[in-house]
Amino acid sequence: VMRLYSRSVRTFSEADRRLLRSIGQQGAAAVEQARLVEARARERRVKRQLRLAGAVQARMLPTRLPEMAGFGVAARCEPSSDLGGDFFDVFELGGRIVVMIGDVVGKGIAAALLMSAVRATLRAYLERVDDLSRVMAMANDAMCRDSQPNEFATVWLGLIDPKTRALTYCTAGHDPPFVVRGVAGGHPQIEELPGEGLVLGVQTGEDYPSRTVELRADDVLFAYTDGVTDAASFDRKRYGRARLHTGVLELLGREAGATAARVLDQTMWQVRAFSGLAERADDETAVVIRVGDVSP
Repeated sequence: VMRLYSRSVRTFSEADRRLLRSIGQQGAAAVEQARLVEARARERRVKRQLRLAGAVQARMLPTRLPEMAGFGVAARCEPSSDLGGDFFDVFELGGRIVVMIGDVVGKGIAAALLMSAVRATLRAYLERVDDLSRVMAMANDAMCRDSQPNEFATVWLGLIDPKTRALTYCTAGHDPPFVVRGVAGGHPQIEELPGEGLVLGVQTGEDYPSRTVELRADDVLFAYTDGVTDAASFDRKRYGRARLHTGVLELLGREAGATAARVLDQTMWQVRAFSGLAERADDETAVVIRVGDVSP
């Protein structure tokens, strides 16, 4: 608002009005410029905080995977933004291999904080309890207590005994991983690992029954989040579970000795090739373990 005063009553001429209009426009431009400068400064501060938070979150994911004789491990998480809701963990516990992969609802800061809490809770209970069913049930009750009704997470948790090659696992609403068998014989086949269990954080007192399967020499275990199968092409077609299975089978059919890292790299490359220029809509995470793979 610009106010004008004079010593006596007067009428402003058209020239006066043009001059005042010009002054007003310049003043408005200066005010808007100041607002833009302030908005840019705020944006830089927010981006800096997001980068710092993203760096902290990245450090929570394992940078070194366990090296155990007879097992090759590869894992990767590619977030769709600075902060993601996917997580994975692979570590040795009491001579066994723990495999964890999960996806929390939403994106951004809220999802990243929830992801960190879920992962930390699961690790803490795994250190104290040897029963995967109890670990999942306790994590679910803790999440129901500390989160909002619209906050939940899908989790797949597995435990491999290197001596017996027994894989015990629990599922909490997560997409079923699969095992590729018969690789050495040249006829690889998919065996999915179904499981029951509600997503974590919805209802207390849920049961999470565990299952056990035997891994054989040259088997390949592939666990993933729905960001892999939900990846969309530019014309909005989903990559889907069938393409994922086919891609892994074709690779192992051509390269029977493909390492866990090779299977993971090729699969993620196929997903990105399918998506092309389309923006990544969700985090893409996968963990691959090959029995008999001794490569790093």
